[in-house]
Amino acid sequence: MKRFASVDIGSNTIRLLIMERDAEGAFREVESERAITRLGEGIHSEKRLLPHRIDLAVNTLRGFQERCRKYGEVPMKLVATSAVRDAANRDDFVRRVEDELGLHIDVIPWEEEARLTLAGVFWKLPAEDRPMVTFDIGGGSTEFIASRGRKVEAVAGTRLGVVRLTERFITRHPVDADEYRQLRAFLSGELADVKSRLGGLRPEVLIGTAGTVTTLAAMRDDIFPYDPEKVHGLALPRADIERLNDGLKAQSIAERLQIRTLEEGREDLIIAGTAILLETMQAFGCDVLTVSEYSLREGILIDAFGDRAESA
Repeated sequence: MKRFASVDIGSNTIRLLIMERDAEGAFREVESERAITRLGEGIHSEKRLLPHRIDLAVNTLRGFQERCRKYGEVPMKLVATSAVRDAANRDDFVRRVEDELGLHIDVIPWEEEARLTLAGVFWKLPAEDRPMVTFDIGGGSTEFIASRGRKVEAVAGTRLGVVRLTERFITRHPVDADEYRQLRAFLSGELADVKSRLGGLRPEVLIGTAGTVTTLAAMRDDIFPYDPEKVHGLALPRADIERLNDGLKAQSIAERLQIRTLEEGREDLIIAGTAILLETMQAFGCDVLTVSEYSLREGILIDAFGDRAESA
């Protein structure tokens, strides 16, 4: 069977996925890995990718390339999103990866990011014929997709990323009440605009994906070691998220690092991420969130290699 790989170069995390396609045409995951590199650190203020973060990202990609080589010649599709998209030195980063590793990076617009995210989400979630909103909380941006099942009806890209918002609003841990109120007020205004751009939709289903959402699901059910199959498809009521949020806000960084289900590297960012989640539920009038483990990297791979896999 032919194997294929995708790499999602996000503002906080770089994710690798290797899949193969069986005789019936279905993709199956072979291996996955992720590394928190914080490539988007400082992008809000500096407008550039920082040299030490570039070094870490390049080394991470080198390691991912070596993992792929264990399986022979594995075609790799690399996509970069918000941090690279907005950086003044994006071309320098892309060129360095090509020169040192021979890998080409596609820097995609947020509309394409939204489309591919939805393709990944519905890889293993039923695409019910109901109005729904899917959102992907990233380090530098959050994309919102209004759809009826798989049919995209509207998209809205924002700069509501956990790295950006943490750098702008959250400076103290435990969290300062005034800082948190300012964050929530800012999000409320931004999400009112998002709702308007999506046509004022009141969805029957709200789906969340990416690290903040899956981390909260793992924390609530104490899923450790992390098991994507146990996380995927879980329902998170707003009351559960509020309870987790209250506990996290009251803790220091050191205390959060003791939570075994909270991945190291998210201990400060989880506050802004949870705020995005709660304000999104408020804006769209949804009391329950459906968790999707699968999103952009699955969509990237299926979109890039689906036709080639058919003929492999």
